[in-house]
Amino acid sequence: MIYFIKYLIRVKLKGKGIYLVFAYMLLLLISSLLITLVEPADSALTHFDQALWWSVVTSTTVGYGDMFPVSNPGRIVAVILPMFMGIGLGAAFITHFASSLIERRDKKMHGEKRYKGTDHILIVGCTTETEQLVEEIRKDETYADQDIVLLDDIPRHPFPDMDRVCFVKGSPDTLNKLNKANVKQAARIIIHTGNDEKNLFALINALELKHQACEITVRCISTQSLDTFSSVQGDFQIIVQMTAEMMVQAMQDKVHIPLQILLKNDAQEEIYYVLVSKTIPNLTWWVLHDYLKDKYNYLTFAMQTTDNRVMVNPSKEETISKGDGIWLMAQKRPLHITWPS
Repeated sequence: MIYFIKYLIRVKLKGKGIYLVFAYMLLLLISSLLITLVEPADSALTHFDQALWWSVVTSTTVGYGDMFPVSNPGRIVAVILPMFMGIGLGAAFITHFASSLIERRDKKMHGEKRYKGTDHILIVGCTTETEQLVEEIRKDETYADQDIVLLDDIPRHPFPDMDRVCFVKGSPDTLNKLNKANVKQAARIIIHTGNDEKNLFALINALELKHQACEITVRCISTQSLDTFSSVQGDFQIIVQMTAEMMVQAMQDKVHIPLQILLKNDAQEEIYYVLVSKTIPNLTWWVLHDYLKDKYNYLTFAMQTTDNRVMVNPSKEETISKGDGIWLMAQKRPLHITWPS
């Protein structure tokens, strides 16, 4: 019997906490049965329920002293089983449990564990801007309850103290590592590795693996690569060199689409900045807005006051003064504006 328990500990219990629990329960059962057999009839330990209680408190070194064996064979059972073997199994289980927790955390920090959650935001690649990107995502209440999974070939978790941010280690442009990050169950994918070639391979693989409702946003570093990304078949959004705040807004509201058209300098509409050249009594933002739209088809959307305050979509009643700057969209640069009287 002792050889059998030692065999379990040495061979079968390596890394298997369930076997340790099983061995301990088996020990309690055997010791309780043996003590009921060897103790004299007048001993309290001849009843199995009392013997089981005695085995538990003895093996855990609690030892209340309310019951104890009175015969020599009973004392031998107590020394060999509950006291000696029980303490050993208990220590082994505690050691195993502690080492399992440490190993689990170590694997998490080094990105060795496969992510098994669903409906997460998968960020493919980690750059100097990723931390700010994660913080901006967290500020948006739309994504407050979603896990964020970072996938990149770096040594350890870059942001271990951030809540609900997981890390998977691996090359972000390979199929098996994307699968390790559970790309098939992701609700949204953001690709920004800092390298257009890696971004392109990651995009192609993500398009192959993602489910239909998953949205992909890929960051294009160089405008020269824009045509290459645009030639890829599939449903995704391309963002050219945006800040982290703009990327998050682009994910939700697709603001990058009109912005990129305006910034390409080859579209019909461009953004221009003009100064109000004269004082016009009682001129307000909305009066000027309607006037420029009706007369020139210019669309005003922001202004800068003479004290350098910038207002996007100002109030209708905002007063316009000489020297104020106006941002507007037009088909060509507005060089000769006739201001309202």
